[in-house]
Amino acid sequence: MIRPESLYALLEFLASLREPDEPKIWSRALEKTAASLEAKSACYFYFDMKSRRLAPFHSIGRELSSRATVPVGEGLCGWVARYHEPLLAPEAAADPRFRPELDGPAASLLCVPIFDRLDFSGALSYADGPNPLAQEDMRFALAVSQHVSLSLRRLKLESMVNRVTSYNSSILDNLSGGFLALDLRGRVMICNPAARRILAVQGEVTDLPIESALPAIPQLAAVLRETLSKKAVVKRQELRWTYEGQGRLLGSSTMLIQDTEGRFTGAGVMFQDLTNINR
Repeated sequence: MIRPESLYALLEFLASLREPDEPKIWSRALEKTAASLEAKSACYFYFDMKSRRLAPFHSIGRELSSRATVPVGEGLCGWVARYHEPLLAPEAAADPRFRPELDGPAASLLCVPIFDRLDFSGALSYADGPNPLAQEDMRFALAVSQHVSLSLRRLKLESMVNRVTSYNSSILDNLSGGFLALDLRGRVMICNPAARRILAVQGEVTDLPIESALPAIPQLAAVLRETLSKKAVVKRQELRWTYEGQGRLLGSSTMLIQDTEGRFTGAGVMFQDLTNINR
């Protein structure tokens, strides 16, 4: 029977993950699951796509050479690698698929597959608890594998989003022209440094209604609102406005903003200060 404290320890482990370091995370998951099952030995295999073999990365209770790979389809773990299904052998020696030179000298053994989304990426095997490993143990080990896979997927997505966000922020911050973006509510999502300089924006404007963010140039706020409401862009428009008693000229074009699935999510404007350009 799986003790509640073992389940809590695993949940705390999953909640503590911050970086998608797959070998480290799977190794720690193996250790914690083996402790919960009171398994005498356990092994984390990663799937080597080139050789089509399971390669041991981290083991408990048995010494494994990095060359001790398992061909797909051979032994109990090789069966899991071929069919991508969990396997339980409460009497391993009686199972015709059992290969002690590959699976280890196990009285009872269970092995569960690891997936990266739909792709098979490895396996976790556990052998010899105080009692023969049972269906409940396999369900628990499989649940751990699935939850770790989901956690890794989330961490990878977060890491990718952070990289893309940093990349896009770097581009926007280094633009010579101004850029403003609104969400569907008409509130400012992005105001790059050039926009703040050209429009003399003071203070933090993120999440403010565009009219509140740009009190000195309501014409630009109106153009953005119109783009947002009509979903129609305006190209190469010139706007005249006054700042500190001096007339200024802005050249601007609006755009529609979409997410990765093509759904309309807001409106933006790119602009340049044309005040001192000879015409």
